[in-house]
Parts: sequence; C-alpha cells; structure tokens
Amino acid sequence: MTRNSVFAAIGGIAILTALTLPAYAQATPDELAKAFEKAVIAEDKMAIAKLYTPDAVSYDPGGKVHRGPNAIADSWTEFFDGFEGFTVKLTEHGSRLQGDTNSAWGLWTMSATPVAGGDVVTWNGRYMDVSIKTNDGWRYVADHASMAADPDAASASQ
Repeated sequence: MTRNSVFAAIGGIAILTALTLPAYAQATPDELAKAFEKAVIAEDKMAIAKLYTPDAVSYDPGGKVHRGPNAIADSWTEFFDGFEGFTVKLTEHGSRLQGDTNSAWGLWTMSATPVAGGDVVTWNGRYMDVSIKTNDGWRYVADHASMAADPDAASASQ
C-alpha cells in the first residue's frame, strides 16, 4: 500500500466515522464545554438538551434542580425570553479525567441585554460538572452552577 493510499484510506474512515456520529457529538470534554457556550450564545435550548445524558441533573444558580435533558433545556426558556445578545465564557480551573468520566470546575461569566431594553447585565459564578463518554460523544451527567457574591472575590479564590 502506498503512502497516498494509506492517507486516502484514513481519510475515508474519518469521513465514514463523521457520517455515523450525530452532528452534535463532542469528541472531548473541552469540546463539550465549547458546545455548551455556543448553544447558550445561540439561545438554542435543543442544542443544550443534546449535551446531557437521559438521566442528567442540573443545579442552576437559583437553587433549582432540573432532571433530564428536556427539563434542563426548558429551564433556560424564561432566561432566553427575557434577554438577548448572550455572551458566555467558561474558565476551567481544573479537571480530572478518569477513563470515560471527567469532572471539571471553574468560573463562568455571562452577559446579555434585557429584551425590554436597558444596559447589558453581567453575571459571574462558579461551576462544577461531571461528564461521561457515550456512544454519541461526551455528555454531561451532572452540573452545578452558583452565583459569585463578588466577582473580585471569585477571581481571587482561584
């Protein structure tokens, strides 16, 4: 087999693999975090739902618990209805990958403009999440977000 035919075969396998995986499959935990950011910026609840396992649980900054992808996606409805022009940034401060399970933690910042008008609102907080590698790529099993009482204190406690 020539070098070009080996590269062609590898390229063909990569294309077939890409075609058999769902369009939303995330190959790494980092890609999962980036997909979450993109879904929030796009205000796409269905894209958010696809990032979670069927038995996932999410603890939101307000203290509510949401179970399952649809409930987690629906928890964003009021937020997306009340604000527009989202930006979001997850800043990972640490993670531990053990086999097909990853845990990560860090700080998040999100900004948006009220639909009713007014200045941009910025929120800051902390997060912890657990994700697993599934046949459909990496998915969140659990996440917990909390608000930072003082953005300067959150940054200082890294």
